[in-house]
Amino acid sequence: MSAEPLPTAAASTEEHVAVCLLDGAGRVLHEQDADRAFYAASTIKLHVLLAALQAAQGGALDLDDEVPATRGFVGADGRPFTLGGDHLDPTHPAEGAPIAVRELLVRMIDRSSNEATDHTVALLGGGVGAPPEQGLAAVAGTIARLGLAATRVERLIGDASAITAGATNETSARDLARTVHALAGDPDLLGDDARTLALDALRAQRIRVITTVLRDGVDAGSKTGWVEGYRHDVAVIGEAGSPERRVLAVLTSGLPQDEADARIVAAARELLPQDVLRPA
Repeated sequence: MSAEPLPTAAASTEEHVAVCLLDGAGRVLHEQDADRAFYAASTIKLHVLLAALQAAQGGALDLDDEVPATRGFVGADGRPFTLGGDHLDPTHPAEGAPIAVRELLVRMIDRSSNEATDHTVALLGGGVGAPPEQGLAAVAGTIARLGLAATRVERLIGDASAITAGATNETSARDLARTVHALAGDPDLLGDDARTLALDALRAQRIRVITTVLRDGVDAGSKTGWVEGYRHDVAVIGEAGSPERRVLAVLTSGLPQDEADARIVAAARELLPQDVLRPA
């Protein structure tokens, strides 16, 4: 297995910060360049999660099924490729070991597992050995139904052939905020069990930026995404049904990681209700 880095987007040298803040009903409270498209990095896992949960609700996917874990997938050119190097989750089950579909969905968010993400897309398309087009089409359908104008999930993670062909994964601050609102608080899209799975995974997510400024005990979940030149975070803060619930998405490009995190934290401190924030 190669330890070389897997291909991804070229690092951005243009500095941009985009912000979208929603209230608990999904209304926009604040926006800044919210429709700018950014390379999405791992935030695409939210769109894959929503597609998988909707497929499960429709009977096309059984979350309790066990499938053989894998790091090998079929690329856009029809050839197999294997995830390796820094893109692997060392806690992922060994090749061929059984794993429940719901565990793939959780790992996709709480550990940002690339193996789980590509596996989930493959399951949406009929199985690991199938070309990725059908699984990606299922994700695209979810994106279209939600009306996410800037979001494109066009390739599996690590698929060099798709990158060569010009495929990308993009989103915007508005689209990310709307996606998390759909996952965490829209009963018209997901039932209680699906929303509970999504919220629990978001709460357990291990790389935190926005939520580092919250007081202890504040109910919150988040999902980051980063590659060189891009650093994003989106979080849901507050309990469902609370008038103070917020969804905040902040996307950055062209900034060193420390500076990007500082800009994300500054937006959180400026925009979130004061009673949920730690003292500065």
